[in-house]
Amino acid sequence: MDATNKSIWIDLDNSPHVPLFAPIIDHYRKSSVEVILTARDHAQTIELLNLAGLGDSAAIIGRHYGKSKVSKIRGLLVRAAQLVSHIKKVKRSGTPIRVAVSHGSRSMVLAARWLKIPIITMYDYEFTETGIFNRFSTRVLVPEQISNAVLDEIGLSPAKRHKYPGIKEELYIRSFRPKENFLADLLGTLEIANTGEKAIAVLRPPATTANYHSDESEKLLFFILERLTLHENVFTIIVPRTREQAAEINMFLAKAAVNKGSFHILETAVNGLDLAIGSDLLISGGGTMNREAALLGVPVYSIFAGRQGSLDKQMEAEGSITFIRKNHDIEKIALKKRVREDGEAFSNRLTDRVERFVIEQINAFL
Repeated sequence: MDATNKSIWIDLDNSPHVPLFAPIIDHYRKSSVEVILTARDHAQTIELLNLAGLGDSAAIIGRHYGKSKVSKIRGLLVRAAQLVSHIKKVKRSGTPIRVAVSHGSRSMVLAARWLKIPIITMYDYEFTETGIFNRFSTRVLVPEQISNAVLDEIGLSPAKRHKYPGIKEELYIRSFRPKENFLADLLGTLEIANTGEKAIAVLRPPATTANYHSDESEKLLFFILERLTLHENVFTIIVPRTREQAAEINMFLAKAAVNKGSFHILETAVNGLDLAIGSDLLISGGGTMNREAALLGVPVYSIFAGRQGSLDKQMEAEGSITFIRKNHDIEKIALKKRVREDGEAFSNRLTDRVERFVIEQINAFL
């Protein structure tokens, strides 16, 4: 591949996209291909960019406009226009952009389509709103667990679909090396003591602003939250997605009959992989953090109540994720210390197959 006078555009639309694309960004920078980075100010995206050392190289463009459909459409169109304006300036002063890449950034897809830049879109939950991706993307990368029948159902053309083996989280977990004493240091920094032999539970609320959100997930969240914070042998670290969500949880806990010393709500972003591997169990209403923890060998419980996607269905069948669908399912959660693997056994289970696949797809345009 001749890297002379070539660049790619990567848009980081949400928090999980930072670790996902960090190895890809590193690969192309080492290959002397210019990487143009844009990011949306949403959830912990900006904080995670800074933690990854990418904060100075990304243009922060746009924000989240709210939960309502009207607000989402407005935010989508406003950010797409902002991206068009920014990339036009970049193109005038820099090298030609050969391809735009994202994991489900609708605003990038619209902007790149307007600018006539080839588009690679990744997504791994097939029951989100995929219309923009399927219609306007040049290639769509999806995990092989999603059947062709389902892809036909949601309107993804066979000519555009490209299936990769495994799950996207393998791309970056393969090279993850846990930070020694991360959890002890975190609790010490937060001035939290006396967790002792308590099981450490990490609780990630559902994505309430996502278009696939289900109110049932929130009901399960607050039921489980109350039970966890009453359990004398559990300390819960709550990882809210937004400041608004943190305020809502704070308000709930202030009114509920809870043990005030049994939980902490994180106010700043931390390395999610270090947090997960340092915990004894993870309960989450999302997808990425669940799969990360499962790959790391941590017991995972999902409170996602939307239509079950192919990845979740497979991982539930394999026993790597347990679904909590009703209040009484809380009995399935093992609130105890877990047996840890020796060393970095998780990395021995993973290969670079996903990373190689994504790079091959990008290289097709360089």
